[in-house]
Amino acid sequence: MRLFMLPPTTTAVALLLWSLLVHLTTETPAGVPKGHGEPLGNHRDSDGHVDILTTLPSPQEFWDKYVSKRRPVLFSGAARSSPGMQLWTDEYMLETFGDLKVRIEGKHQKEGKYPEGEKGIAQDTLRNVLQTYRTRDVYVVSQIPDPLTEQVAVLPFLTCGTFKNHILESNLWLGGHGTQSQIHKDADNAINCLFSGTKTWIMISQDYEHLLPDVVSSGGYSARATIDPDSVDLIKYPKFSEVPYTHVDMKPGDCLFIPASHWHQVNSHGSKNLAVSIMMSRLKEVDLSECDAVDLDFKPLSEMNMVFTYDGYSEQTMGDMDPFELRERIVELCSAIKELSFSAVYHEFFHKEDEDNEVINNAIDTEMAKGKSSKQQDLHQNKQIFAILDTNGDNFLSCDEEVLPKLSIETLKKLANIISYDPSNSEEYEFSRMGTEVIRILIEHVINKLSNDKAPKMTKEQFLLRYRAVGGSRPVGSQLYDMMDPSQQGYITRDMVLSKMEDVISLYDNGLHPHHTQNMPWQADIEIPGSLINEVGTKQQWKAQKIRDDL
Repeated sequence: MRLFMLPPTTTAVALLLWSLLVHLTTETPAGVPKGHGEPLGNHRDSDGHVDILTTLPSPQEFWDKYVSKRRPVLFSGAARSSPGMQLWTDEYMLETFGDLKVRIEGKHQKEGKYPEGEKGIAQDTLRNVLQTYRTRDVYVVSQIPDPLTEQVAVLPFLTCGTFKNHILESNLWLGGHGTQSQIHKDADNAINCLFSGTKTWIMISQDYEHLLPDVVSSGGYSARATIDPDSVDLIKYPKFSEVPYTHVDMKPGDCLFIPASHWHQVNSHGSKNLAVSIMMSRLKEVDLSECDAVDLDFKPLSEMNMVFTYDGYSEQTMGDMDPFELRERIVELCSAIKELSFSAVYHEFFHKEDEDNEVINNAIDTEMAKGKSSKQQDLHQNKQIFAILDTNGDNFLSCDEEVLPKLSIETLKKLANIISYDPSNSEEYEFSRMGTEVIRILIEHVINKLSNDKAPKMTKEQFLLRYRAVGGSRPVGSQLYDMMDPSQQGYITRDMVLSKMEDVISLYDNGLHPHHTQNMPWQADIEIPGSLINEVGTKQQWKAQKIRDDL
């Protein structure tokens, strides 16, 4: 076979032209910042990988070099001492832990969707997750159920001194390929241990927070930046080009220390990505004197005195405020004010920006004194605080008599849960998000439909299609239908709905609407027949008058 060869000079010219073409197609166009429209991390070169340790530090070294300096570090292979890393196959978890309830989100945090689970919106069983996570848009982001903690090993340097007494909670992360977070920071220190899959992290020091765009507080010290990690808009946010970062490449068995308030964005890879994180207080100082006299070793998480635990069936406390920090804030408040009014507590924990507004303060205190109920979530929570601490019912809290003597860890945990309550931690989330207005309009629509002689009965599936069209889940919709059809006739009539209407609506009147739910996203899209979509309108159009018009 004869080969066609270019003359040497022609070859050189061709190579030069090819090189120029490659350069032109890869060079950033003039005036366009490097990395614009590209995934996070392309705006500049990384400052390098975070420190990698192959041997674990002593408690004092961990504090001196990393925690006190808010410096992330990777402990290579440290998770391999956890029995769960070897045991937690899908089959084992399904058989052993399948009945346990977990909190779920969508794979892409930026989309803000809570999927439907076996227990309602944002609530699922491990069984259902394990059977569907490879094909469904679902990601477990949940407080870890207690039965799993026996198979999670706590790193030795956390098992003594101040560290052992300030482990707040532990969380479970489970999903299939393609889970992604926004850029965010967490209130507490965390150690994330990877059991399956890989993770890549972008780490940004809190020193550069002022360069991050569109920062939205998630309450307390937690926050997120709404910039799209898949396509960073550097023309809209030019200062982001200046943000330096380090990166982390995690493999199974690694543990990563993420300092409190350290910004990060994470992508999870692999057909199964499974991790456990341990959250620890934002510590200002530590006492590790006892650690030198203790033989340190890995210890089951179940044997640690963790502050917040979860039995796997009841309501979670994931993300609740650190009770040790809450005690400090209350003591500081009481050092300035010996008797706390309702408005003083309200502003300290909910709306500090209005604390100097005398009109607002008088209105708040007057409403509290009259005992009026309020639909505002913050006032509802504030009343719960007073219900615990105001022993004489005078609507004032005496620091010396009613507050400071009561600050046990159990009381602080109750207060923390009130202050930082997250409806998505429980099956109440669906009721909270929808509220009474939406469910009342839906029930009125059903009654109107059943008043028509042409359709005097409605089957369960017909009702569920309407309920899911307004953002509800099949499990909760079934619960409502069964309330209206207690005899299980297989259909509901106008009179049956009327007789149970107020009972159904009362489920959605739990004091949490609208503050915690007004910006809540709709659940992931579901399949709804076109005729019904025409009947109810799109979810985005689901406002009171629109519902009445279109239903």
